[in-house]
Amino acid sequence: MENPLPANPAARTKSGVIIVSPSVLVNITVKAASSEAVNTHSSSPSTPEQDDPDAWLLRARPASTPISTFSNTEEPGSQLDDGFNLLVTARSLPTGYLGPTSFVAALEEDHELVSSPSERQSQDDAGTAFPSDLPLYWVQRTAEILRSLEGFRTITQLVCEYYRLSKAAVIPSLVLNALPSIQAMVDEAQLHKGPPEQVARVLRNTKQVLHVPSTMTGRHFHELFTGPNLRLEILGLFYAIAGRLSVFGLAHDKFPRQNGMAARERFSRKMLAASDAVLQICKLIAPVNDLTIWMLYEILLLSKVAHGDASSAKWRRLGDLSTHIFELGLHRDSQQSSSLPLFLVESRRRLFAATYQLDKSIATFLGRPPRISLRHSDCRLPLDLDDRSLEADQSEIELALQDLDSDGWNTQGSLHRSTFSRQRFLVATFREEILEVSLETQNHRTAEKLRDISMRCHQTWDSMPKQLHYSPDSRDENMSNTVCMMLIVSYLAYLYNDFLIQRLLVQQDPEAYSALLNVSSTILSTVLDFCAMREDMVDLRPDFMWTNLLYGFPSAAVLIKALQKQARTGKPIPYQGSRSVLIRHLSVFISHLESMSRPGVVNQELFHRASKIFSSIIDEVLEPRVANENQTLIPKHNNNPQTPLPLQPPRYQIPLASPPRNHQTPASPPPTLQMPSSALHDTANAQITKGLVGPERAFLHGAFEFLLEALNEPVDFEVDAGVDEGVEVAGGVF
Repeated sequence: MENPLPANPAARTKSGVIIVSPSVLVNITVKAASSEAVNTHSSSPSTPEQDDPDAWLLRARPASTPISTFSNTEEPGSQLDDGFNLLVTARSLPTGYLGPTSFVAALEEDHELVSSPSERQSQDDAGTAFPSDLPLYWVQRTAEILRSLEGFRTITQLVCEYYRLSKAAVIPSLVLNALPSIQAMVDEAQLHKGPPEQVARVLRNTKQVLHVPSTMTGRHFHELFTGPNLRLEILGLFYAIAGRLSVFGLAHDKFPRQNGMAARERFSRKMLAASDAVLQICKLIAPVNDLTIWMLYEILLLSKVAHGDASSAKWRRLGDLSTHIFELGLHRDSQQSSSLPLFLVESRRRLFAATYQLDKSIATFLGRPPRISLRHSDCRLPLDLDDRSLEADQSEIELALQDLDSDGWNTQGSLHRSTFSRQRFLVATFREEILEVSLETQNHRTAEKLRDISMRCHQTWDSMPKQLHYSPDSRDENMSNTVCMMLIVSYLAYLYNDFLIQRLLVQQDPEAYSALLNVSSTILSTVLDFCAMREDMVDLRPDFMWTNLLYGFPSAAVLIKALQKQARTGKPIPYQGSRSVLIRHLSVFISHLESMSRPGVVNQELFHRASKIFSSIIDEVLEPRVANENQTLIPKHNNNPQTPLPLQPPRYQIPLASPPRNHQTPASPPPTLQMPSSALHDTANAQITKGLVGPERAFLHGAFEFLLEALNEPVDFEVDAGVDEGVEVAGGVF
């Protein structure tokens, strides 16, 4: 029977047909549905899929738990619609945020007219055994979701270690208060076995509006969605966090050392499937709330790890997240209810800031328009408060606010998670401006716009507290690796803004090429600083790859093409740093690309192609150019005196105009190195196709020693020796 359209216009906007992927539901048949309805207390025969706990991830199947308890008063034949891909909701979900131009803007003070009937009744509607508008298939999937709680102790350990070690967490640590309560339900109510009454209760809770009293404190927030109020969203959130952190090397005792990575990847895929199932159910029955958006953010990060940085899955998840943010109104800080407790307001600001900067990074990487525009948002920066302050009472929060300056930075020099969130958000605001200019038609005002953006970005960076400025020479010995890594990531985002500006300026002003090469060199050396931290950290592979792709790859491409042009034309390039150090850094970067092109890596083909292209250009750069038959194989140096070049490339300062001040073009081209082709071949192989460990590392060091000696420069060569287990974790800083 066709459901009538709701009478309320606001409700009608949320009604209609929900499309579910046929590939998900293709294995649900009338026979399966009817047999489950008839056999109310019998289990299905054992199958290989049931013996394999991960088999449900690969294909949809009827749950082995009796599910007739969940059935409404439908006839078995009417369950055909439950197993098909067209599902019609029996009620509308709450409309969510409505802006100043919405069709009910003139009636915003009359809540009876603005809200839909289902929205007003949702708090009191207890429903039947399970929400009547949820198809049978999704009830079965809910039981499967609860079965994933069988490994909840592993999930708990992964989540707790992440929050203990990482400065990158965006979701406030107050969610950790929910873990003991969920574990108690697993132990006492056997929640992981998917009992019918517990499945029904969880579904009833999930479909209710999550109302947060204005007097509630952060330390009690978990009581709204755990215990007897347990909701699916919090399970999906923990599943997503655990799935992502499992591939970062945490919880060593929970995964075997033999083939440990394979076990971690299986666990990660299982958590991704479980959290994705939670998301699909919530889209059907749950009003959007803060837990939904927290879960979506973590699912997006998990999708990056599971599917790759260039995957469509990641792009679509970003769309889901931004859409839900708009629906809940997180982008309109001025429109948020004054009745919200401070911990929730600050949590929303942190989430918006993190999503905003991630949106700009993904848009930059893919060359697509960003999803969230600051011109349509007025969300304020999160305050520079410690996570513990969000769980405190009002009096304690007011005391913590006294340690902030007028701009919201803490005056104690502390580096909190919110500190980095503020910094990266500010840098991302200029990225949005750069992206807008890059997508516009270039004209005579383009260069002026870009220089203005560069100047303001530079001023904003300088105005930040000095403890947020990364420098490899001024690193405090007491600084943890996680803090140092966050500083590097923020510094790279800042540098990359000017990289994009200079690359656009070169199209109109050739003199900007010098600034482009200088900032590219600084980015590359900073990326190598980040890569070198792997020795002291738990497996950094996902963040390591993203850093190389987003920052290292474009900057290395600019530098290596410049060297190729110099090798072909014989003309010097306007680069201020040391050419030999530049070649060394490029060679080490190529070796990193090679190490990431192993089977099983999601971006394997991309890394493999890039390493081949880069290595062939390095070969061309190092090949001798024989001027005549009498030219010897000994390097010849120009007799003209030149200022000694620095061993390391200069730390880049953003130029406010075209070439940097004090820039002097060398009086003559740099000396050309002549080497036997056999030595060049061996050197290239050592740099590119060998691992930088053991004898290969020693050989590579010797080759570079010869190269640098030929250029009259001292040897100062260090490379990263690989990944070892450590004591700290990045945990998805992007």
